[in-house]
Amino acid sequence: MNSASAEHHFALGTFTDGDGPPFAGLVRGDRVLPLTDDGALRGAATVRGLLEQWDAVWPRLDELAAGQDSGWADLASLRVLPPLEPRQIIQAGANYRAHLLEMATAKRVADGQGAQEARHAAEAEVEEFARGRPFLFIGLPSAMCGPHDDVLLPAGAQQPDWEVELAAVIGRPGRHITPEQAMDHIAGYTVCNDISARDWQFSPEHRALGGDWLRAKNQPTFLPTGPFLVPAPFLGDPYGLRLTMTLNGQVMQDETPQDMIFDIARLVSDASASTTLLPGDLILTGSPKGNGGQWNRYLRPGDVIEAAITGIGTQRNHCAPA
Repeated sequence: MNSASAEHHFALGTFTDGDGPPFAGLVRGDRVLPLTDDGALRGAATVRGLLEQWDAVWPRLDELAAGQDSGWADLASLRVLPPLEPRQIIQAGANYRAHLLEMATAKRVADGQGAQEARHAAEAEVEEFARGRPFLFIGLPSAMCGPHDDVLLPAGAQQPDWEVELAAVIGRPGRHITPEQAMDHIAGYTVCNDISARDWQFSPEHRALGGDWLRAKNQPTFLPTGPFLVPAPFLGDPYGLRLTMTLNGQVMQDETPQDMIFDIARLVSDASASTTLLPGDLILTGSPKGNGGQWNRYLRPGDVIEAAITGIGTQRNHCAPA
């Protein structure tokens, strides 16, 4: 979206001071300015509400970011919630080339193929997939939690997995958006971690039907989101951002979006072919290689996971039994 005229970099988020209700805030460094209806910011000052009038409120947000007046709070004194409440969450599966190759090879080896034969067949499978359409599925907002909240691991799930993802945040509504128009519909980006119970996702009873994506991916707290929404102009080229995921300090994922099979514009365009995209909707763009299957290690109570994207921020979540 055309908001590059702002001179003062800022991010947006949603916070609580522990006693009061959630509030939208403008973030600069380690300070947060609560946003209220002041005439320029019309209506309830939620982050989604700001996105619904994005072009109109942008100059005011820039002005506030430059201000040194009172009212700023220390970020460390606040609880950071998911930065916004989306109406829709649309997720891209298997959208990183090395990740898809990794999964396709592992599946063929598990089915009895030799390693080299499985690798060659998987490479052909990836190239065929790249000539088609993105694989998109629906996530539930009820699965979201804050960037520092506990991730609750349900009893019975033996393979809870991680997936750091760059999430595009829609700012301008649209239907049947072309790839050439798509980037103008993105207000900014945030960080998501798509926690997935693999043994539930592809359980034998549902494998023939494509798996159980509801149960596997939409448990409460299975989508840590945030810490902030960073407007797109402040990030520059999104394909140069670095995505990392650590487990108890060990790096498990480390990649840039340059490895995407379908770029961000294509994902937005294809999503809009199926539904009307609305301000605040999240488009999760896929996760790079380095999931639990590669490491033969899945999440357990007591683990600490950190998902980070340069320029946006870091999540730090403890894993606990549900």
